[in-house]
This record gives sequence, structure tokens and C-alpha cells, in this order.
Amino acid sequence: MAVIRTLQWSMLHQTLNVEFSAKLEEGFRFLHESETGIWFLLAVLSVLFFLIYYLILSAPMVSYLREILRGVERIKNGDLNTEIAVRQCGELSELALAMNTMQSKLKETLAKERETERLKDELITNVAHDLRTPLTSVIGYLDLLRQPEHLTEETKQKYIDIAYDKSERMEGLVSDLFDFTRYEKNKIALTKNTLEMKQFMEQIIDEFYPSMIQHQLECYTVFTPEKVYMEGDGELLARAFGNLMANAIKYGAEGKQIRVEVHSFPELHKIRIAITNYGKIIPKKDLDKIFDRFYRGDASRSTQGGTGLGLAIAKNILEMHNGTIQVRSDEHGTVFEVLFQLQ
Repeated sequence: MAVIRTLQWSMLHQTLNVEFSAKLEEGFRFLHESETGIWFLLAVLSVLFFLIYYLILSAPMVSYLREILRGVERIKNGDLNTEIAVRQCGELSELALAMNTMQSKLKETLAKERETERLKDELITNVAHDLRTPLTSVIGYLDLLRQPEHLTEETKQKYIDIAYDKSERMEGLVSDLFDFTRYEKNKIALTKNTLEMKQFMEQIIDEFYPSMIQHQLECYTVFTPEKVYMEGDGELLARAFGNLMANAIKYGAEGKQIRVEVHSFPELHKIRIAITNYGKIIPKKDLDKIFDRFYRGDASRSTQGGTGLGLAIAKNILEMHNGTIQVRSDEHGTVFEVLFQLQ
């Protein structure tokens, strides 16, 4: 009986072991299959989260890129006032900055082209205006001379002199215009020599002595005691200071005198040359424009004549020598002040 009971427990134990082993094997297989599924699920979720994060992160960049493209399109269509906002967005910010720089330079270039075109039209208008008046006079007096039977010899000579003077004025205008164009564009090379400026200005004054006598003007000089040297093209500088002297004589006759100064300032490495006349005060509105080509005040245009290029030519020549020129006009006189670097 005991043996039978022992056999029964042994068989039950074996049965339990088999069932436990089967359950255990099934458990391990479930865990293995579940682990694969979990890793797959984690991979899918990772990809999904990455895509969401990428879309969230790249959305501002995509929007900014579209904004840049819209700006480029407007610039391409001629809207040069378009300026693309520069944001903190890596290389796209550099692209926006580069596009703004390009837009600015393009706008500046077009503005210069328009200004050049405007100046060209103004030049043609002014030349036509200043040539037409003397040319009309020349034609008119020559036409009168074609009818000698009605003219005395004295009248003929008078008309010839007038026609000659008008022709000289036209020649002066053409010459000034040609010189202005050359000097403005720096189309000529400077032939520099060492010049002693006190002696140089004395020579300029001597050349204009007859004209000053004619206009009943006296010239006073205020020169520094020491010699003043600079490097320059004597011929061109003579033209520049000659124009300044001619201007002082023309518009300063009422003041009865002209003052010419030459000073050196070694501590500042500067040479100062000033020509002062005591004629009519130049209105403030004209001072900023007085060196513009063809610019003349209304009164001077009708009474003084001239080409309106003399001061512009002088300014160009002085700037070619790295000099500057300024003008001031008040009850103390009209002063044209030139500064050069001291040699």
C-alpha cells in the first residue's frame, strides 16, 4: 500500500514538473516575443517623436526661408526699398544680410546713374542756354554788317567788336567746359614740382594787376615770413588760383580792395591760402552751391556774365592736389580759404 502511494506521489511529481517546465518555457517565449514588440514600438515612437521635433524645429526656418524668397522676388521686380529682416537663424541670417547688402549697393548704383543722367541733362541745358545768347548776338550783328549801305564805318567797327567779344565768350565757355570735364574725371596726370607758395601767389597777383587797375581795386598781401613749400602742378594751380582771383575782382569791385594771405601752420602740417573780397555778401542759400557747375546767383547771371564753371574748375584742381576749399561771406568780406598739406 505504501509502495502504491509512493508510486502515485512520484507520478504526480513528474506530472507537475512537466507542467511547470511547459509553463516556464511558454513564459520565456512570451517574454521574448514581448521584448521584440516593445523594441519595435519604441523604435516607431522614436521616429515619430523625431519627426514631430524636426517639424517643430524647422518650421521657423522654413517660414524664414520663404520670407527671404519673397523679399528677393520683390527686389527682382524693382522694389529696391525692400529690406529683409535679419533674424537669429544661422546661415539664413547671413543670407538675409548678404541680400540686404546687395539691395543697398544696387539702390546706390541706380541712384548714381539717375544723378548722372540728371547732371547730363542739366549740362546740356546750361550749355545750350549760355551759347544761345551770345550766338544770337553774333548772328544779329553779322546780319547788320551784311547791309553796309546803311552803316557808317564807326558803326561797322562797333558791331564787329561786339560780335568778336561775344565769340570770345563762346570760346571761353567751350574751353571751360572741356577743362571742367577733364579735371572732374581726373583724366589728366599731374606734373608735380616743388612750389614756393608766396612767390607763386605774387606771380598770380601780378598777372591780374591790369584787371585790378581797370576795376579800381587795390591788393593787400599778408604773407608768413618764412618760405612755404608744397608739391603741385604749377600750371593747374595757376588756373585754380587765377579763377579765384578773377572771381574776387569780378564780384568785389564795390569793396575797392582784395586781400591775399599765405600762412603755414607746421604744428598742423597745413598751408593756408585765402583770397578775400569786400563786395556784395553772398546769401547763405548760395554758399553751399557756389562750387556747383553753372551755378550763379540770379543777379550775377544777368549782370556779370561768365560761364559759371570757374569755381567748379578751381575746386576740382585743388582736390586733385588733396586740398580743400571753403567759402564764407559776411560783413567782414567774402573769403575763399584753401588748405593744403605742408611739405
